[in-house]
Amino acid sequence: MAENRDTGAESNAGWRRGMELTTIVALCALGLSGLSFYRSYIYTKQQLEITVTEVSFATNQGELYMTVAFANGGNRDAALLRVEPALWGRRDKKEAAWIPLVGKVHPSIPVTMPKTPTVVHAGGVELVTLSAKLDAGQAEQAAAAQGGVFVGIRVATMNSDGNLYLLHHPVARLLVDLQGKIRGAEPAIHQSLSGFVDLDGAPPGDNLQSNKKTPFVWADEQP
Repeated sequence: MAENRDTGAESNAGWRRGMELTTIVALCALGLSGLSFYRSYIYTKQQLEITVTEVSFATNQGELYMTVAFANGGNRDAALLRVEPALWGRRDKKEAAWIPLVGKVHPSIPVTMPKTPTVVHAGGVELVTLSAKLDAGQAEQAAAAQGGVFVGIRVATMNSDGNLYLLHHPVARLLVDLQGKIRGAEPAIHQSLSGFVDLDGAPPGDNLQSNKKTPFVWADEQP
């Protein structure tokens, strides 16, 4: 009889342990479901990072190329309304400003590809290429700051709340010699930029040292 009681007790203990494990698993699953619901429908994270990865300027062809990455680290989609290359200079104004470059390098190649407006989905990355005509003579005659001619980007975005943002920032400085000829280029940006801020960045750019977010930059020498 004692042996039967011991066997029954062990069986009851095993059943209770099984029930406890089942309860713990069910509670964990419920918690994960609640967390997923909170992150999907209640918690809002608006985040868009802009990183220029590459800049090149072919002086003989007068062609400027850039690659810009838009990384959405938030959980809401972001609208990319407009992206365009720009030159720091004067246009019928006393003060220098960012002048959009809208000339195409070829009739069949748009300045911005893919065309905007477009959507950067939550957790996704969108690569945008910019191709614009920039005559070397025009660049050399542009108003220069800090001993160089600057090219940059103009970006317009909108977050999921409908807020609009406009960003201007230098990307590269075209190096000009004493004869006023372009002899190369160097980065004017060493960091990612927030896509959800209003920023009117004038040359010479940020002062951080080169790192993995510094774009590849080069330019042909102007003969």
